[in-house]
Amino acid sequence: MVQYKSIIFITAIWLAVLFSGCIGKQEGTPGTTPTVTATPLVTVTPFPEATPTGNKTLVELDRRRGFVPDSVTINAGDEIVWDNYYADTVTLVSNDGLFDARLLAYHQQYRYIFKKPGIYSFYLEQNKNLNGTIIVEAQVTTTTIPVTAPRELPQGALYVDARMIKPAYWEKEKYELRSLQVQIFNQWNAPVSITAQIVSGELILEEKTFILERAGSSYSYANDRVHFINNTNVTLRLLIQGYQPVEYKFREVGSLS
Repeated sequence: MVQYKSIIFITAIWLAVLFSGCIGKQEGTPGTTPTVTATPLVTVTPFPEATPTGNKTLVELDRRRGFVPDSVTINAGDEIVWDNYYADTVTLVSNDGLFDARLLAYHQQYRYIFKKPGIYSFYLEQNKNLNGTIIVEAQVTTTTIPVTAPRELPQGALYVDARMIKPAYWEKEKYELRSLQVQIFNQWNAPVSITAQIVSGELILEEKTFILERAGSSYSYANDRVHFINNTNVTLRLLIQGYQPVEYKFREVGSLS
């Protein structure tokens, strides 16, 4: 009997130990999978190449003075015309690699259409301290809004006298325009805002902006420098605020005095 009780007691202890081991056993907790957040890619849209506008700006080159003017601001699609105005041969170099170095003899030209906005610099190889800058602004896309066409300037509102000494023949298809004079009188009892352009062919040689405040007021000026042009057709174009442009042909005279 004692032996039987001992067996029962040992069996009970064994079951208790086995049962407590099952209860105390803990299953491992699965690891948490990290969340991966995708970073969106930033796409940079380059400026598209601009459509040529047909606008041209002249820059004179001089081995001693450099670029005249030395800084020009244009719109994308405009064209720059570099012209070696003096006897010494010059080499035009683009710091931005827009084109290969250009050797320009006396009065030889090089043309380039700037199709993308940016700031572009140039120098003359004969003197690298002579630098020129072209600032190209983006073409502005605007919504077309119907507007009333500019009015015609009333007849007799302005009196214009545009005279020039006959351009001298220089060489084949090249003339020297040395002297001209412009006088504009306001004969209208209202202020007139004017931008006056001296034009030869497609090139704007010089430009002045002024206001004639009242009847009797006037503005007079002469050319700033000598110009070499491809033909003797020189006109004065008046851009008048609120009115259609008006053009006057320069009269050839023997003297401006």
